[in-house]
Amino acid sequence: MKGDARVRYTKKVLRESLMQLMRAKSIHKITVKELCELAEINRATFYTHYSSPYDLLEEIENELFEQMSTKVIKKFKQDTLSEMTKLAFDIIAENIELCRILFSENGNKRFLDRIMQVARDTTISSWKADYPNATKNQLDYLYAFIISGAVAVIEHWVRIGMKETPVDLAENASKLSQIWLKKAR
Repeated sequence: MKGDARVRYTKKVLRESLMQLMRAKSIHKITVKELCELAEINRATFYTHYSSPYDLLEEIENELFEQMSTKVIKKFKQDTLSEMTKLAFDIIAENIELCRILFSENGNKRFLDRIMQVARDTTISSWKADYPNATKNQLDYLYAFIISGAVAVIEHWVRIGMKETPVDLAENASKLSQIWLKKAR
C-alpha cells in the first residue's frame, strides 16, 4: 500500500512539473533532467515510470482522451449531437488548466483532432440517415469541415478564458452546424 501511494505521488509531481514546464515551452524542448529537477526526483525514478517526457505527456493525453471518449460515445448513443457536444465542452471546462496547456502552441496539435474524431463514424452514420442522397465522400468532407471549425472554436474558447458556458458554446456550435447542413441539402 505504501508503494502505491509513493507511485501515485511521484506520478502526480511529474505531471504537475511537466504541465508547469509546458506553460513556457514546447514538449520538444523539455528534458528529463529539467523535469526531474523541478519535480525533485532523481532520473532513475523518472525512468522507472516513463521513457521520456513524451511518454509522460502521452499518458496524460490518453487519460483525458479515455474520459472524453467513454462519456461522449455513451452520450451520443442516448442523446443528440448537441448534447454530446455540450458534454465534450463540459469535460474540457472541468479540465481547463490541462486543456489550456494541451491545446496551446506548446502542446500536441494532434491531440485535439484526436478528441474530435471520437464520434466520427457514429456522426456520419446519423447524417447518412438524415441525408440519404449524400455520398460517403461528401459526408467525410462535411465532417472534416465541421470538426475543423469545432477545433478552432474550442481553441478560441479556451484561449479567451471560456467566457461562454459549455451549454452556450454547444448550442452555438450546433446552430452553426445545422445552418451548414441545411445548405448542403
